[in-house]
Amino acid sequence: MKLQVAGLWIKITLATLLVGVAITFSAPAYAQAGAWTPPVAISAGGQGWEASGAIDGNANSVAVWLDPTSQEQIKSSSEPAGGNWGTATVVFSAILGTESPCDCPVVRITTAGFATAVWRDDSGNVFTADRPPASGWNPAKNLIPRGVSPISNLFFVMNSLGDAAVVWTAGNSVLAVLRPAGAAWTAQETIATATGTRSGPHVTADHAGISDDGAVIATWESFTITCGTRSCSSSAFALHASRQNPGSGAWVDSGSLLGPDKATHDARVALDSTGEAILVALSSSGAYTSATQGASGGAWSSFNTVVSPNDSTIVSALASDGAGHVTFVYEDIGFNGFNTSVAIAVNGSISSNTWSSPITVSGSDTSVAEVLFALAPSGAAVTTWLSNTATPEIHAATRASATGSWSTPLKISGPGTSIAPEGLAVNSSRDALAIYSGYDVNSVHTEYATNFKP
Repeated sequence: MKLQVAGLWIKITLATLLVGVAITFSAPAYAQAGAWTPPVAISAGGQGWEASGAIDGNANSVAVWLDPTSQEQIKSSSEPAGGNWGTATVVFSAILGTESPCDCPVVRITTAGFATAVWRDDSGNVFTADRPPASGWNPAKNLIPRGVSPISNLFFVMNSLGDAAVVWTAGNSVLAVLRPAGAAWTAQETIATATGTRSGPHVTADHAGISDDGAVIATWESFTITCGTRSCSSSAFALHASRQNPGSGAWVDSGSLLGPDKATHDARVALDSTGEAILVALSSSGAYTSATQGASGGAWSSFNTVVSPNDSTIVSALASDGAGHVTFVYEDIGFNGFNTSVAIAVNGSISSNTWSSPITVSGSDTSVAEVLFALAPSGAAVTTWLSNTATPEIHAATRASATGSWSTPLKISGPGTSIAPEGLAVNSSRDALAIYSGYDVNSVHTEYATNFKP
């Protein structure tokens, strides 16, 4: 089963019980100074939905969100470091279409403050817009016009210098467009394709990652659809990872890394600043396993166990800092066999492909949902979640470095009912931005922003 959180599809997987395997969940050592600012409404006067946020190296923040009124609009607001959030501006307007759901806006920003947003409208076209430092948004461009087949599994990644990639599935192909920093987007490139129609071989995108040197990796699945007179079934999922190094213009397929299995491996990928990579995938046994690849590509390592949950899980993120320290974050549902859910982090290393014991980062919260995670090139990190108590709250924890401890979880939400976390970002100095949504006193769905000041 899949859920959509903050415009991104996440997968719920029921791990197979592993007899005789015990997992120790370490408690984080709480520390660190810093404070979150009082939340402020950034979409006041509009219908704010599905926000995304980013923060540059100087702590300037930007947010984008969907405003579906008589027209579908993408709106944005920004906050200069130490200043106040400005009036919302329109980035894009279009007549509401019939295709649903849309891929709601995702915004990324460079260390120097160059922002790029990507979204798919209700008619199935993928648009992008740029905002140079200390400037307004440039006119939006139709980056990927809708073809015969609808677009799905859309992933947008950008590094701290502005190199960017969009990877997606359309029909029976996995496709991509790339943009070197300061240059134009490429034409569409085919990463993988298959010959099946209703039945037969198929392919679908899992995830994408990018390094600060511009290397891009897309993880994807090949599988078979078999159709009878009344229904179809999918089987024989095989995991692949295709890589394009900067300037090469070619995608290199790893071949089958896992499988064929009965279910997708939902593989996430992350790269360090030099292009070394790690992927984490769900194995047929129910364990999350990882493999690594060198800075120039080549063969992937053998797989190593990350964690073997005995419960249902929702993966939040896999991310690496510039030095190759990796964090894997997920929600554990039915934690330790009880009717609880918690946020879990596991620390790893690309160079050694080894992992720490899982750490519970959500403190004493026992009903956690919608976990978000963000990691900076320095290793500074932040995670937020919805604490489902009698009065729901958004809680957050921060980490100063990849080897540091997590802070005591704090309440960061203020106004709003039916609240939900939507956007999260952090820079290398630990400045962070969190965005959540809720209904205001006039029952208008509103986006609220709060900043962490270290």
